[in-house]
Amino acid sequence: MAISLNQLMMKELSFQGRDEVLAVMHKVASLQTSQIGASDTATSYQYSAAHYDLDTTKIEHVCRLLWGVIPMGDEGINHHRFLVRQIVKGTTPEDPGYWQMPKNYDQRVVEMSAIAVGLFELPQYYWYELSESEKVNLVEWLSSVSALQIPPNNWRWFRILILTALDHLGQTIDRDVLSSDLAFIDELYLNQGWYQDGSNGVLDYYNPFAFQLYALMYCRWNHYQGPLCEKMIARAVEFADTYQIWFGDDGKQLAYGRSLNYRFASAGFWVELSRVPKSTVDVALCRSIWTETMSWWSNQPIWDTNGQILPGFAYPNLLSSEFYTSSVSPMLALKAFNALSLTSEHSFWNAPVRPLATAVSPLWIADRHLVWRNGGSYMLTNAPSAAELRNSSDKYTKCAYSSDHGICVEATKWIEQGWLGDNIFAVKHPETNEWIGQSSKRTFKRVGDALVTHWQPFAGCDIVLTQQLNDGVERRTFHVECDKTLPFIMSGYAVDKWSAWFSHLETNNARVQSDTLYSELELITGSGESAIYPCAPNTNLLYQRASVPAIRGDLKVGHNELSIMVTAGRLNSYANKANHSITSNKSHQGVTDEY
Repeated sequence: MAISLNQLMMKELSFQGRDEVLAVMHKVASLQTSQIGASDTATSYQYSAAHYDLDTTKIEHVCRLLWGVIPMGDEGINHHRFLVRQIVKGTTPEDPGYWQMPKNYDQRVVEMSAIAVGLFELPQYYWYELSESEKVNLVEWLSSVSALQIPPNNWRWFRILILTALDHLGQTIDRDVLSSDLAFIDELYLNQGWYQDGSNGVLDYYNPFAFQLYALMYCRWNHYQGPLCEKMIARAVEFADTYQIWFGDDGKQLAYGRSLNYRFASAGFWVELSRVPKSTVDVALCRSIWTETMSWWSNQPIWDTNGQILPGFAYPNLLSSEFYTSSVSPMLALKAFNALSLTSEHSFWNAPVRPLATAVSPLWIADRHLVWRNGGSYMLTNAPSAAELRNSSDKYTKCAYSSDHGICVEATKWIEQGWLGDNIFAVKHPETNEWIGQSSKRTFKRVGDALVTHWQPFAGCDIVLTQQLNDGVERRTFHVECDKTLPFIMSGYAVDKWSAWFSHLETNNARVQSDTLYSELELITGSGESAIYPCAPNTNLLYQRASVPAIRGDLKVGHNELSIMVTAGRLNSYANKANHSITSNKSHQGVTDEY
């Protein structure tokens, strides 16, 4: 049964004080250690499977729990002693529960980083209580990462944290590997504080805690000293200027890209940023965003009664998962409980929690993302995608994304059956009858204040999309060249309003409105008919049932131009938060009420 964190705790959580948060982590840790220690742990691993085996998933279970338990410090002593015994057994070759040495591209490398955090931040439990032979075994197991091949992306941070922790304990490490990994991370830097995750320019939901959180931890471990740390800190402060807009004024995060299963993990960035001894860090901003997003997530039914976070996004849903999502993978969200590592006297806990700005004017990120806040967070993008992932086209290559309206996967898969996803433009293949939208095989650029995207869904069809935002309203213009008459369909944002199956056959304006949200398309140039389509159940990761406005028609042979106005947002009764800026070092002008 899926329940919310509030239901698990049997109270309405506010996340206003450290004691309340500590009680939450005690509850979750107690339930989860009971699951790990049970003789029959099958129920812990029944929800989904990853590309790695069950033995590795069990390692993951221990290590992902560490992210929430380590910040408890001395107040989590019983949890620490339980988990450190699991680590000792797992790294002792003679033990029946031995975890085995990691291999190239092994998931174990990811999980080792949590143990490294324990070694550095709580050595009194995770190092000094070990016998000499146990220390040798653990060091040998962790040090093996130096000789391994690992992916050329954020995984380098895992090895950096492992080697840095071992070095701090006086162990011999391969400094050439450490230096090389740090240099590699630096090469992934783009601008405005953002890093790309690999060489293809991907920026997404995963970046904040895959790069900035680890970078700030590394700098703290090095006392924020040295040119590299100074550079990383400056980047993190600049990153916060645009990243804050990825959160709506209610704390909901922009659902865009991979690893959505990790939910509130990225909130941990705001905690770590608040620890930086730099006058330009707005601790109240950090506290406010962390509190709002944790409060919003505490209302979502994403937990089971054993304190385990279930795969999905706003509700349990395997359609959001990637090949690396096991039953326990979502527990990485516990990174946000790093707030417990700060004492009640820290400025983070004593900073005022102020309402987040209802409106923040559009800002560009890396010339590929235009983000703004109008109640919720909105983004236009034509950025690269992580093409190897399940439903990556839906997660990366749609026209737009929103925290309030969610994201639909399988957006074009069920059109013939009367279902449609959000923010797509698709054409029907003349021979296979398959509906095809945007894919990773496209070219893209920014031209002035417009995003221009070019793709060919198949031979004989060439599409150029131009997107512009003026006074809070988006205009999408499609220029399509085709050598045959082709059916097309386009959609707007999804709304939490259910339309009956095959209701799209009825004549309707291209507008959907619920009690809280609306979404509308207006055809300016070209011809087509308006409709409302239901989204296939459970394909919108925010709402189990949703609908989208749509315009459909036929493209003629030769050149076609279709231009639409796109509006979406909250209804006035829902948009009731104060409108003021939360950025300490940059002013933003408010956008219009629409969109």
